[in-house]
Amino acid sequence: MKKLLLCYLIFLCFFYSNSQNKISSIKDSVISTNNNPLGFFYDNYDSIPKEVNDSNKNFRYSTHSIISDSSISIEKLDNKSALKLTLFPGQLHHKANGYRSELSLVGGNPNNNDEWYEISFMIPESYKIDSGNIGREVSIFQLHSVRQKNEMKLFNRPSVQFLYLEQYNKKLILLRYGLNGEEGTDYENYKWKLIAISEINKGEWNTVRFNIKWSFTNTGYIAAWLNEKPYTPFNGVDNKVYGANMHNKRQSYLKIGYYRYWDNSYPTEIFFDYVKVARTFKQLTGKDPTTKELFNVENDYRYLEDKQRVLSDIKFRKEVSIKK
Repeated sequence: MKKLLLCYLIFLCFFYSNSQNKISSIKDSVISTNNNPLGFFYDNYDSIPKEVNDSNKNFRYSTHSIISDSSISIEKLDNKSALKLTLFPGQLHHKANGYRSELSLVGGNPNNNDEWYEISFMIPESYKIDSGNIGREVSIFQLHSVRQKNEMKLFNRPSVQFLYLEQYNKKLILLRYGLNGEEGTDYENYKWKLIAISEINKGEWNTVRFNIKWSFTNTGYIAAWLNEKPYTPFNGVDNKVYGANMHNKRQSYLKIGYYRYWDNSYPTEIFFDYVKVARTFKQLTGKDPTTKELFNVENDYRYLEDKQRVLSDIKFRKEVSIKK
């Protein structure tokens, strides 16, 4: 009887200790999330993201473009967990239109500050499309504006969209950028542009990093890197592509996963290793934004963007020369 009682007490101690450790780890997880600075977000997808209707959250997920529970899951790939989003045949979204399997990341930038994003993704080797869909683009992630129900529709595309395309035996990632005006509005002649294109391989991880400055004017820009190399062209100073990118004053939100206007007879999958959002390059990477780090060049001519600074430097050098 005493032995039985002793075993029972040992079991209780173990259970209490184990449960406290679990509670502690859960609390630590919540605390670290809540203590993140405004504008910073990181998820390495150890578990399926859940929708949280809390406007006070720095960032929150929305699953309004996930039609089926079977479309979102976590899988182990290359000894790490990854988010898998699947778009099944006939999976038409009747409210948002189009064929979709997208996870939305909302919030974090109420004042439309400059942002840095980093997204690790993979198109698996099993990706297959019908022969009639060869040459058709599919969105893999995009930054989308929010329009109120009674607000007039002025634009008919996101201002930032990364797309995947298979054509001529090539696997391509494309970046389209800019305003695309709705027909019959003052913006109907505004057309976004294809600003970057690169080949990738199916079955391999790719990392896209991009910096965006939000603006209604041509002071807005995007600069992008693919696998740590400039994806938008480097021009000797930087790799920024300028142009207006805001539809209204409300903050845009990130959507990851497939969206297309066409159906496919095969299910298609895309994997995400992590998503990270920050205010600065250093906050995103922990490194200083040197030209060597950003563009793999030694000379830094970014000071030439500020004409007044250049003129003052010339004036200073002349004054020093005269004094000598």
